[in-house]
Amino acid sequence: MTTIDDILVLIEKGLYEDALLKVSELDDNLEKVRALSLIALDIYEKFSDVSLALELMEDAEYFAKKIKDPFDRVVALSSIASTYLTIGDKEKGVKLFEKALDEALDIEDSGKRVIALGKTSYYMAISGFVDSALEAFDVAFDTLIRSKMDYTQKTDYLIKLGELLEATGDSLHSNDALSFYERAYDLFDKLHVNIKAAVLEKKIALAKTMKKTGSPELRKALLEGRYNYAIAKITNLFRGEEQIIGLLEVALWMKRVETSEYKQLIREVLEKMNAVDFSQDGIGYIATLLTELGSIREALVFASKIADIKKKSEALKAIALELAREKELEDAYRELLKQFQMGRLKRKPFKS
Repeated sequence: MTTIDDILVLIEKGLYEDALLKVSELDDNLEKVRALSLIALDIYEKFSDVSLALELMEDAEYFAKKIKDPFDRVVALSSIASTYLTIGDKEKGVKLFEKALDEALDIEDSGKRVIALGKTSYYMAISGFVDSALEAFDVAFDTLIRSKMDYTQKTDYLIKLGELLEATGDSLHSNDALSFYERAYDLFDKLHVNIKAAVLEKKIALAKTMKKTGSPELRKALLEGRYNYAIAKITNLFRGEEQIIGLLEVALWMKRVETSEYKQLIREVLEKMNAVDFSQDGIGYIATLLTELGSIREALVFASKIADIKKKSEALKAIALELAREKELEDAYRELLKQFQMGRLKRKPFKS
């Protein structure tokens, strides 16, 4: 029996005709929609063949109309809408998203209605409609709260909604991901799903650290501790100012998770800086990153180049606070050492 995975293998090899022949062998119309969307996207991305991609999506719409289950039809319409927007047909994409939302709201089963809205929100977000996606998630949440489900059922669906929010955040750049992560964290935290809340807390911290270069792929690598991969990816993807910022963001994350190699990375980045022309925005942000990394001398150099008086003042204030914090820590350490040497600090005996 043919599966989506079989078709994916053919797409990766560029065997589109064979992949299209396999689509007809799929039993499920929703799977046919997904397969046609994948083929259309690959052809568009590799060959910019808009006409062929649109032709394939018309076939996908045909199969979507044949789907009887309301939930599956909403998912199919959302997937097709997202593909149309990627290809460049904004009008068609928006209309299909509106249709998907209308059909989702008409689903009788309140649980399926909630998840259908969540799925549509996901596709809207990855298509660039972040604010609309958040609004749709709000509607899903309100629908669930107002439903007549018992507490246990509501809790189960709230967790599913939180997982959809998290998955949406995982698919977006840091700046867009934050809103979805924060809402997911709030849900898991209030439901006392501590393990999921802890994961979200880390993802939020990472998204806030990788403000400029936090693509989904790079954040995933950093969460998994694949620092060398992330560094190599940034080095290959970016040039000049963007590369410097990306590497410093990685160094800052490494520092925050207490990976000592961040110091070597800072040294390597500092060596590259003289060959780069920085914008005013870049100068200000790099000053902030260097301050947080503890590279105060270099941070001062960048802060001095900030033209905007207010922004320069803020940068210098942050540097002064960091210096004060370091001095407090140094003074505390010296006092601790002094007391230990004078015998005031005695180790407590072990209890048998």
